[in-house]
Amino acid sequence: MTNKCLDTTAFGLFFVALVSLPIAFLCILGYADVDYGTADEELGKFLMVCAVFILIAAIGAYKANSNFGFTVFGLVATGVFFAGYAGGALYTNLALAIVYLVALVWSYLAKNTPVLTTILLTTALIFLFGGINVAEGGDGIWLLLKGIAALANFALTIYLAFALVKVECEGCGCED
Repeated sequence: MTNKCLDTTAFGLFFVALVSLPIAFLCILGYADVDYGTADEELGKFLMVCAVFILIAAIGAYKANSNFGFTVFGLVATGVFFAGYAGGALYTNLALAIVYLVALVWSYLAKNTPVLTTILLTTALIFLFGGINVAEGGDGIWLLLKGIAALANFALTIYLAFALVKVECEGCGCED
């Protein structure tokens, strides 16, 4: 019988990428004043479903004894669910942005890969720009900046997910 370690990090990263891309599309199209119909309503439901899968990645990280992965995927699941359910009030978005910036500092101090630390920055910017956009009332430059941050988040999470194809399992009882 072969024991296999299941690293849910790539799984979680793919779901983060999956939510980042449509957010980028809708923000950039919204800034360009393109009518996208009811896509924003559909996006909210989609985000809430994806938040469940990101939470599954958090639980997987917990089971793998990854405090950082559990905490960050849990925070991301919360932010994604909130974005889908409520869309975003200024202060909730700002609070999420601040907490992601704190996680960024934690990531840096833990000497995580710079890509992961940068993903936390783009995630914080998505919520920061989203909150400011709500406060400003709409479709201004903050919406475009949110879209650009979401597009960068997509690219970085896809890159990191692919970089994690080969998972090292020293000390966890895995066999090749």
